[in-house]
Amino acid sequence: MDTHSCRKHRKAENNPDNAGPVPEQQPWKNGISVQKDLTEETVRFFLADENATENFGKLLGSLAADGDVYCLSGDLGAGKTLLSKGVCQAVGVEEEDVVSPTFSLMNIYAGKVMEVRHFDLYRLDSPDELADIGFYEYVGGEGVSLIEWGDLFSSELPPEYLQVNLSIVPKGRVVELIPLGPRYEAISREVLRHVNAGA
Repeated sequence: MDTHSCRKHRKAENNPDNAGPVPEQQPWKNGISVQKDLTEETVRFFLADENATENFGKLLGSLAADGDVYCLSGDLGAGKTLLSKGVCQAVGVEEEDVVSPTFSLMNIYAGKVMEVRHFDLYRLDSPDELADIGFYEYVGGEGVSLIEWGDLFSSELPPEYLQVNLSIVPKGRVVELIPLGPRYEAISREVLRHVNAGA
């Protein structure tokens, strides 16, 4: 969907200090802010509410390409599935189609832009079970792979991926991006650039 076609255009107001027009705020950026730069590659963002968490996922999804792997870690209720919904929506999956794969272990969604392979490894006990659910066959293939609880099997993950750590904090959530590989370093920089542009 072209978001430009549904945005209302209105005359920009002037700043009180006469510094020029106030840029129109992008609604999906509401509630997302840079919390702290940890290193050149690692950055944390504050997400004010559930909408911000889902919208952060939409931003990650808008930057995704075939073969990308996002590993989502965090305590129960930290927002992994909510963020996954945002990624899925960004690539054209209907919102109501996205459900947590806690019991199915893997869901495949056919998006308008690309396919999504959505894993939840929480209930698995050993790496041997990964082969049974097609983990090695699907991860890193066509479409984007979302792996919840991937940190439980870190030795089985591909050599390059984007680690997304979510944690609940007072008044919201914090998401930390840890890129493993040049492709994911580029994605992290783009996320930071987009969020800073909307600040």
